[in-house]
Amino acid sequence: MPLLELDGYRLYYETHGQGFPLVLIRGLGSNMEHWYEQVPAFSRDYQVITFNNRGIGRSSAPALPWSIKQMAGDVAALIEGVAGGRAHVLGISMGGMIAQELALAWPQRVAGLVLTATHCGGAHKVMPTDETMELFAKMVNGTTVAEQMEGRKALFSLETLDNRPEVLERYTQVAAAYACPPEVMQGQWEAIQEFDTYERLPQISAPTLVLAGADDRLVPQGNADILAERIPGAKLVLIPQAGHQLVIEEPRQTNAAVLKFLASLPA
Repeated sequence: MPLLELDGYRLYYETHGQGFPLVLIRGLGSNMEHWYEQVPAFSRDYQVITFNNRGIGRSSAPALPWSIKQMAGDVAALIEGVAGGRAHVLGISMGGMIAQELALAWPQRVAGLVLTATHCGGAHKVMPTDETMELFAKMVNGTTVAEQMEGRKALFSLETLDNRPEVLERYTQVAAAYACPPEVMQGQWEAIQEFDTYERLPQISAPTLVLAGADDRLVPQGNADILAERIPGAKLVLIPQAGHQLVIEEPRQTNAAVLKFLASLPA
């Protein structure tokens, strides 16, 4: 079982395919198996590295509290220990926050950066509606799997919820297989509340793609606009009819945008 030994805890990871390394970082309460639409597509051209954030699935964890920057340090160690020191990095939601801190604190580790369905944190982030936050709170604060699953409905577009129940069902099955412990969910959520890169975004030097679902109710499009405007040279792509889980709701369009961007970078 591939485990990266850190300071008193271990990260579980997997590698798929061959080529230049591409590290995928999941978000709040999520696990590496949720990349089921990306690993087959990306591993044809890249060595795809997936892992569970600290405290998720088969990854252990140091004592709480944690910060987003500390979790970025985990990824920096993963890139150094498994990817040969440098990789492309794609992060979704909280994973996109981790990717921002990684690009800022360990720029030598990041060749290309893809920020997906994420925000800069702090006072400048664009908030969702109160209704969406009330629904999402069931995921963050839920003490049962049923409560967390109900809250995960905030992660999908209304079109998906109304017309494609099989998409939500598969996501839910994967989430249930490695249910996030409540204390880990809370620890991640508290780390997100302290996260803020707004003033530092112009310091990101890696070529950057900002990806967002046009129908993301949890992290509205205005957040992607801020990232694209403040990160030098960043490109912005919106995926129509996709919500917060655009990588699952519209994988063909999302994967194509990522692969096109990565192919444009220097070899």
